[in-house]
Amino acid sequence: MADMEISLVSCWYKEKSCGNFAYNLSRALDKLGVKVSILSANCLCHRDDPFNPELFFSPCQKIKFADFYWKPFSNTANYFRIVPQLAGDAVKGRRYVNRNNVPLLNYQQTQGSFGFLPLLSFLSFPTEAKRVVTIHEIDSIQKQFKLKNIKLRTAGLNKIYNKADAVIVQNSAMKASMEKLGVHSEKIHIIPHGTYIPYLNSYDRDQIIFCGGHKIAKGKGFDIFLQALSILKSQGVVPKVVIYGLNLQYGQEEGKALVSKSGVGEQVKWFNYNFDEGPLFEEFQKSMLMITPYTSSEAGAQVTAAMANAVPVIATRNVGLPEYLGEAGVYIRKNGPEDLAQKMKQLMNNADLRVTLGSELRKRALEQYSWDVIARKTFGLFKEIIGGDYAND
Repeated sequence: MADMEISLVSCWYKEKSCGNFAYNLSRALDKLGVKVSILSANCLCHRDDPFNPELFFSPCQKIKFADFYWKPFSNTANYFRIVPQLAGDAVKGRRYVNRNNVPLLNYQQTQGSFGFLPLLSFLSFPTEAKRVVTIHEIDSIQKQFKLKNIKLRTAGLNKIYNKADAVIVQNSAMKASMEKLGVHSEKIHIIPHGTYIPYLNSYDRDQIIFCGGHKIAKGKGFDIFLQALSILKSQGVVPKVVIYGLNLQYGQEEGKALVSKSGVGEQVKWFNYNFDEGPLFEEFQKSMLMITPYTSSEAGAQVTAAMANAVPVIATRNVGLPEYLGEAGVYIRKNGPEDLAQKMKQLMNNADLRVTLGSELRKRALEQYSWDVIARKTFGLFKEIIGGDYAND
């Protein structure tokens, strides 16, 4: 039987980048005999000037389409951009379909460059290829569209997902959300986020790590974390803190203002990385805890990275976190800074417990979340969808 061929529609693809979803998945699929091409890559997360259209890139040179979402316009100008923006998204989605020369297209949905709007035309235009949508984030427009003071309910648009051959989500919480938005349950498949499993070095673990990501104050419980640090400081407990995110342009200005207001600024170090997880994983391996009090933002990439580096994780029971961490996670109440401070202090004072939890989490990451494991699950779904000779292979 010939090797399988698929194309990824991906927001970010960079070679030799162990933190990148598309790169790691495609590399792991290649080991299984899946030839992966990148149909388009168009991301603004790692650019010095996020509003310079000349910096858009497409490594495969098949599609290069400047995204409308990120350009700085006044609110008035934005109202006049709505129709051309929607038209541009339709063109983009159609281009993805028309570039098809493989049996399966896998659309990686994230906010911004490859968000929900291009997906409408991606799933509407006819093609002989099978279409799979992997949802990393859902856009606010999937629930509501705002025009000045008018709010239009748009949840019905989500039924477009039912035209896909499969929808991949990373946890049952997202599956439940998509079902509420009208997506058929049988279309939805849970395949978690994967992680690179690094070698463990013998660093002193004397800091706490927190992921800020794009928007540090959106659904991540950052205010709760800062309140917990303030509580500990009042008790004479002043741990070092590393806050990592994508780069200086996203979230740090707001985050630094919150840190300054909380009075714990002398404890905090900001760490920037561009998906080169060598330096990032070194910071993980210098950390005794990771704090993930997320309430709405996806956290699969963050917690699997912590698990792979044997870092105990304190988390809420939201956004599918218990599915990743299992019984080795340390859980807190949602929006409970006192509870978080208590759990942090408990773990900081118990090195043996940290070693035990870290070892259990790393073993769990190796068995369930390595990229090879995730690729096998993804490959199995692809074979089922394409059928024919693949189904019996």
